[in-house]
Amino acid sequence: SSLRVRLFLVRSASCADASCLNTMTVAEQAPAAFFPIRELSTYQTKWTIKGRVTNKAPLRTFKNRSGNGEGKVFHVELLDAEGGEIRASFFNDAAGEWFDKMEAGKCFTLSKGSVRIANRQYNTCKHRYELVFDKLAQVEEVQDDAKIGAVQFNIEDLRAVQQKTPPCSVDICGIVTSFEPLHAFTSQAGKDLVKRVLTIADDSAVSMQVTLWGERAKKDDKEFEGNPVVAMKGVFVKEWQGGRAGSLLESGHLTLQPTMPEAQKVKD
Repeated sequence: SSLRVRLFLVRSASCADASCLNTMTVAEQAPAAFFPIRELSTYQTKWTIKGRVTNKAPLRTFKNRSGNGEGKVFHVELLDAEGGEIRASFFNDAAGEWFDKMEAGKCFTLSKGSVRIANRQYNTCKHRYELVFDKLAQVEEVQDDAKIGAVQFNIEDLRAVQQKTPPCSVDICGIVTSFEPLHAFTSQAGKDLVKRVLTIADDSAVSMQVTLWGERAKKDDKEFEGNPVVAMKGVFVKEWQGGRAGSLLESGHLTLQPTMPEAQKVKD
């Protein structure tokens, strides 16, 4: 597309016939070049990305550090055609403007955000950076792009997970060997919570407990019966009783009976 644009600029100075106009039309209609998500860093200040919302967190409020009133925020995870993934948070005015519009599964172009180092305590994306948008955000819903997948897993076997330094975030695929009943309780902060603990095993001959929270934990018992295969994205792993235990965070993703090659591998 850049070649066509340069061709028009050269010819337009010397001719004014239809061929020049045709060249201009082709150039104007050429697909826009979007910045690859995987290349985003604090060194880039002007960029426009296009991605699919693969996950969306609920809108939440927080007390401003100044003590004056409350702010609001939500975040999404974005995947582009090259497989790059990044978390994007929308604060205050941007949260109010885009929370209802940014639905999971839809494609958007985004610009006028800032890039910062990812906070690993909350961010399960593999990208070193994350995006922050405020009232200056430029976001536009675009036509669905078949080149962009729905969700991307980077599966690690459970034996490798046991060797990683916790805390860390991983994607896993395995068989549900057992599960505990739904457990409702009140946190120390007074919040009502529900959880369910699954035991997952894979073909590396290692098993690990993973805790599901909220709506995922409330899935019917039948969904976990019969040793189904599950794929989990964004499992937060920590040290537990001399080994490793996982927790599927709100920003994670759960797929029952996935069709990926890793799923067939653990079945065999």
